[in-house]
Parts: sequence; structure tokens; C-alpha cells
Amino acid sequence: MSRTITCGGRAGAGALALAAAAALATAGAAAPVALAAGKQGGGAAGKQGAAGKQGAAGKQGAAGKQGAAGRSGKQPRGGPAPSDPARALGLPPLDRAQRYNLSPPSRTVRPVELEDATPLNADFVTAASPASEEAGHDLDADPTSRRAKVGGSWVRIAGAEEPQAEFSYRLLRPQGGGDLRLRIEEAGAERAQYDVLVNGVKVHRRGITPRERGVYGGQVGLVHYEIDVPRSALRRSGGRDTFKLTFRNADDPGPGARIAQVWAIARGGRDAPAPYGGTVKNPRALVDGRGSATLRGDVLSRPYVLLDFGREVGGDVTVRAKKLSGSPKVSFAFSESKQFMTSASDYSADPVGVITETETVKVPNGTSTISPPDGRGGFRYLMVWLSGPGAVELSDLKLSFDAAPLQRDLRDYAGAFLSSDDQLNRFWYSGAYTVQLSTIDPQTGRRYPAEPGPPRNDARVGDGPSVIVDAPKRDRFIWGGDLVIANPVAYLTTHDTTSARLAFDWLAQKPRGNGQPSGVYLPLPGDQGWSYNWGEYALWWIVNYETHWRYSGDRAFLDRWFDQLVGAVGWAQANVDPADGLLVTPGDAAGHWGYSLGGKEAYNNALLVHALRAGARTAEAKGRGDLAQQWLALADRTAAAVNGKLWDEAAGAYVVQPGSTAHPQDANAMTVLAGVATGDRAQRVLSHLKSGWTAIGSPSVDREGTAVPRYVSPFVSSFELDALAGNGRIDDAVELLRRTWGHMLRGDQTGTFWENISLTGGPQLGSYTSYAHGWGAHPTAFLTGTVLGVQPSGPGYSSFTVAPNPPRGLSWAQGRVPTPRGDIDVAWKRGRDGRLALVVEAPAGTTYDVRLPGGERRTGLSGTTTTKEATR
Repeated sequence: MSRTITCGGRAGAGALALAAAAALATAGAAAPVALAAGKQGGGAAGKQGAAGKQGAAGKQGAAGKQGAAGRSGKQPRGGPAPSDPARALGLPPLDRAQRYNLSPPSRTVRPVELEDATPLNADFVTAASPASEEAGHDLDADPTSRRAKVGGSWVRIAGAEEPQAEFSYRLLRPQGGGDLRLRIEEAGAERAQYDVLVNGVKVHRRGITPRERGVYGGQVGLVHYEIDVPRSALRRSGGRDTFKLTFRNADDPGPGARIAQVWAIARGGRDAPAPYGGTVKNPRALVDGRGSATLRGDVLSRPYVLLDFGREVGGDVTVRAKKLSGSPKVSFAFSESKQFMTSASDYSADPVGVITETETVKVPNGTSTISPPDGRGGFRYLMVWLSGPGAVELSDLKLSFDAAPLQRDLRDYAGAFLSSDDQLNRFWYSGAYTVQLSTIDPQTGRRYPAEPGPPRNDARVGDGPSVIVDAPKRDRFIWGGDLVIANPVAYLTTHDTTSARLAFDWLAQKPRGNGQPSGVYLPLPGDQGWSYNWGEYALWWIVNYETHWRYSGDRAFLDRWFDQLVGAVGWAQANVDPADGLLVTPGDAAGHWGYSLGGKEAYNNALLVHALRAGARTAEAKGRGDLAQQWLALADRTAAAVNGKLWDEAAGAYVVQPGSTAHPQDANAMTVLAGVATGDRAQRVLSHLKSGWTAIGSPSVDREGTAVPRYVSPFVSSFELDALAGNGRIDDAVELLRRTWGHMLRGDQTGTFWENISLTGGPQLGSYTSYAHGWGAHPTAFLTGTVLGVQPSGPGYSSFTVAPNPPRGLSWAQGRVPTPRGDIDVAWKRGRDGRLALVVEAPAGTTYDVRLPGGERRTGLSGTTTTKEATR
């Protein structure tokens, strides 16, 4: 089944220590065989011993599992057990990678931690109710203060840009002693500065908060913080049972205090008298399932339980409820992050602040199962709180996980990856889970545009049983650009080619009259949903077409959409200026991944070159060499025009468009990736990009004030990652990987990859940001395709390359790549002397090319073993 060949030689000082072993697939070999090659002159790898023809049968049961379920680190079911590349190299078994798998073991998911609760809710005041503020809590406010809706939530404002403006409430202190904790929810803002005072004693300074820089629709969303109040401040109370809580703007307040609600939570003491007070008893029952949690509240209270599911999840929440007294209502608030876990929930619909994100259910008499009216596609934290006077027992809280509807066993991946680096292993499985969560029933898209009322995931956004969308929380739409990253991740992990194809098919079915493909589908009436405003994504449609053909080898797919490919290229050709060869992006198709820009801009021109070369490969597959040559000629002309018109020699980078002095990441990374910039120019581009790196990665443009917004885009950084690795800078690529994607897995995280990151490290779009976004999942494909080194070169992996690219510090890697012909298993290991041993196990009917560090090459053929002279 496999053969290990070790060959020698070391790279010069400062370079990657080079030695190699070429694994050449053989049929019917009983066990891996190691052949040691002696050194040839000068330390170069010499010709290996000739291997004769091996036994006949290759890998049995080779047809790869299609659709959803896979088998991570497991042997095929049925047929003889293949040889094990990991065992051949003395590596841990591949099934150890399962420890990194984030998928739940079943579709019934329960919270794993009790994050917070209000054992004694001494008091509660909300700006949503004038009665709560005034009659209930003696509001005392400056003339500048007002009550207003901000981003859909009522807040009390001290006075925007009004130094020392303030307002106060009088709240109940803990009855019978006990410590006091304040939970405060406010409208988030980076620049807001104010003091919090208890009985005139300053207990907190709310200062500038860089993580709240990101906004969407001008809003950050509600955030929260907590204050432990010193007993000395409470002792200064003017009344025995109350205290005065004041919010006072600083001298440079920015938007100042904008408070939505405040909880006074007692640690010990007695419950407050009606209409105040509330309690939560045995909240841990909602985690461990032992008994019931009892919530009791009154008019001026809001007892809650805050639960943590441990990672991003999505689906329908249910809980068993027994009404004990009164007329209580149970509310369910959701958030992907702790930062935005408030009673208002994080934003999940566009425009923000329109729908009522938190869902409330009236508890019927007796015992019943209650649930929010609609599911929540993506969240980690769940706040369950009681409103209205009464009491209720809650038990058996659980989630019905609804992502990846075609998968029977959510953890049974077809692909796998494991290496000597814990962080890289986490990256692979985080990307896999991100795309798994983004795979949904197409009848459960988010409604658009948002309308007042409860949230709804009932919009049709595709056809068939399952499609890949941008993200589980929002938008839950098919975006062509997002599929560029998400589809290959699906191919390599769950091997869910069906959902990937159905997403592509849905966009493909409605091209514009001029041949332009749709870039996104929005759930609007009739045919209005297929949008053509994203010219960039029309070009990515061409790339996605070739990618699916290359990974799947689906001839019917190739034939079905080829005429539309011709139309798509025709649309692009029609917008190329014949005078200079540059694409002129039309104003009505100026949409990009994060901005809008038409004209002769560098990114879409470089992307056109990339797309035309991908299109030419499919034209060759269709026997249309004439079209392939025509498209390649157009690509070459556009590439020359980009180099001639958009290159900034002084900076060593490409500008946004003619006349610009800014250098965007998307255009520069794409010129290298597409082969517009080669050789020394490519190295200069990559060095320019690296010179601007921050602790969290590569900014999207090198200065403010251009059409391109300045933040960190995981989508665009994926291009830079591949451009670096493809130009001999694998160590830089892995450094960028650790900075950007490592940041997303530190601190307040969901285990998944984000939509974008502000330059201060927070979510770029505030609480609207998607913390699980398929276009952020590229590390999975990068680790399999570049570090492990397995890439399809022929349709459906009929031929493929194995080109290990070991970064500094990584001593071994192994993985499984699912294909329509069966699994490819690869492992490599670097010895202490720098020599690299490689084992490849290939399915029957395939050929492959081994490309070793330093340029040495070998060719493998299932059923035979061949060797040849190394080529350099």
C-alpha cells in the first residue's frame, strides 16, 4: 500500500534543513518498506534504488464517502486494513486528532457551564420602562439627560459630549447585610467615559474601550460590565435600605453614560420585599440535570441564569417549565460572545436594532415544554430570565443542533489532520467546525430585510436538503465570495460535496442578461433575490466552478454550467478597456468583500487574471482549447496592464487604482497569488505587506481614508497566506496564521473563526459581527493543502500532488484527504538531522507527483512504484 524512501542532503545555513523521503504508492504491499539511500556527490539526493512492480490490488473499498458523514482517523469499513503511514513513521495514531474535534457527539446539546446567576436579585431598573426609572427608582437627572433608543434598545443618556452631566437612581441594598454586585448593561462605545458612584463614592471609571471600536449601522450593540461595591460605600447610604447610584460623565465623555439596565445582585441576606426582589435557586440544575432551577421574580426584578455551551452552537432551545405562581414570562437572550451577552442579545439581522432579538414566552399553567418561537443559528451563551411577577421551575434545558443536516454523526469527519503543533491542530478543526456550522437547511435562512417583531429563520435561501451559507448566525445567505473558502474546507473535512454544489447551483441558475453571475442570493420576492451588485463575486463564481470540478470530478456539473462560464467570461471581457487591457468594474457591480469601488481598481483586475486562468483549465477539460488559449491571452494582457498601470515602484506594491497612493492587501496578495507579480516583484509585494503587520495580522490597507476600510480581514488574509507559502515564505505564512487566527481562538471566543477583526482586536462590526464565518476557515485547507501538501491536480483527485512544506519548528504532520476515489493518507516526519521522511497511501486508479522541499520530485502510480532522477 505504501513505501517510505529516505534520501539525504542538507540545505545551506539559514535555510530549511533539507532531506526527503518520497513515498510512492504501491498496490498490495503488506507493510511500508524503508529504503535508505546513500549520499551522492556534494550531499545532493541521489537516484533511489529501483522499485519493481508491486502486487496488483490497491486500496480496497476505495470509493470515498460522499455527502455528509466521514470517518476521522478511522479505517475504511470493510476490505483489508491499509498500511498506516503514521505507524510507519512512528507517529501517534491519526485518531488522536479527534480530541480537537469541536462537533457535538449528538444533536441534543446541553450547556456545559453555569456562567452566572442572580441568587438574590435585590433590585433591577431598566430604561425601557419610565415607571421603573421614575416611580420605582426615583430618577434624578440633569436637563441634558434623556431616554432614547440606541440600536434598538432603550437607554438613559446622561448627555452626549456633555462634561459632568449625570443621572441617578435610588435602589434597594441587600436586605440583612451581604455584599453587593452591580451588573450594568449599556450601549457600547469605544470613547464613552464616565464614573459610577454609590452614595457619592466613585466605585468605577468607565474608560476608553478599544474592543468596542467596531460598529455596524453606527452601533456597537449592548455590552455589560460588573462592579463589586465596597461595603464602605453602602454604609454611607442616606437610608437604611437604599443606596444612590449615579452615572456622571467625565470631562471628555464622548457619548457618555448610556445605561440600559442595572441589576443589584446580593450575595447573602434576605429577599427584597414586593414589588422588588427575585431569587434563583439551584441554577446548576440547568447544566447537570439534577432537579430543577426555580426562578421567582416581581414587577421590579429580573432574575436570570446565564449558561455557557462551551463553543458555538445553533438550533432550537427547549426547556421544561412548571408554573408555580403568578403570570411569569421566560425570556431567552443569545450571544456568540461574552462581551455582548446582554438581555438584548447580540445583533443577528440587517438592519440592526429592528427585530426583537430576545425572545419571550409566556409560561402556561401546569407543566409544559416551552421554546423560543424560532431557533438561533449561532450562539455560545444563553441568558434565561424571568419577567413579570410569579415563579417557575425550569428543567431539562437543551438544544436541538440543526447545522450540517446531512450528517448522521457530526463528529465522524472524512478528513483529518494531526501534527506536532497543538495550535495548528486546533486551527484545522476550528475551521472544519466553522464551515460545518455554516451548512444549513436552505429553508432556514434569515429574513431580509429585517422587520419589527421576533427573529425568524424561515426564509428560503437555496434548494435541496442542505447548502453552505456565510455563517450560522447571520446572514445565513449564499455568498459567492464566502464559498471560495468554505467549499474546499467542506471537501476536505466532512466531504460534503452535496451542500457545496447545491450552494453553487443556486447562485448559478439566474445569470444576468449580459452573462454576469449572481454574487449573492437575498431572500426577496420573486427573482429579486439574485443580486448582481458584487462584481468581485461574479469573478469568484468562475473560480468556484473550476474548484468544484477539480475536487469532485463531477462531469455532469462541468457540463451543466459550462455555457454559463462562457457567458461569465464574456461579461468580464466586455468590461475590459480595449485601450489598455484593464477591467473597468461597472458602478452597478462595484460591491467587494468589505467595500464598494468601481473603475480600474487593482484587486478586481488581479482577480480577473486568477479567474481567467481557472476558467481556461475547465475549458481544456471540455475540449475547448480554443477558448482556453483566448482566455489565457486575455489574462496575460490584463496582468501586463496591472503591472504597467498600477505598480508603485517606490513602495514596492500595487495601488488601489490609478492616482491612489494607498496599497491594499487584497490587490497585492492577489497579484502574487494570480501570478501577476512574480520573482523579485512578488517578494517585494510580500515584504511590503509584512512591513505593516500588527500583533493580530495584516491590515486590509496601509493607510486610512480610502475606499478600502482598514481592519484585519480573515478572508483577504487567506490570499496572503497562500501567496507567502507559494513563494518560499512558509515561515512567514505560519507566523501570519498564528497572529490572525490565533487571536480569534484566544480569550472571548467560540472555538470558531470570525468574520473580521478591528485593529484593536475586537469584532469589526460590533455585536453584529459573525464569530463563526465560513470565509475565515482557510487554515483548514491551508494545513492540508500546503503544510501536509496534498492538492488535486486532476479532476476528482485522479491525479494529485504531495508537496510537503514544513515550517520552522514543526517536526511532523499527517492527515487524511477524502476523495471520490477513496482516501489519501499522508504522513511526513523530520528527523533530528533535518531529513524528511514521507509516506503516501493512494487509492487505486490515481497517480501523483511528489514534490519535495528544495525541488526534488518523484512520480507515484497506484499499483506500481516508480522512481526517477530528482529534478531541480
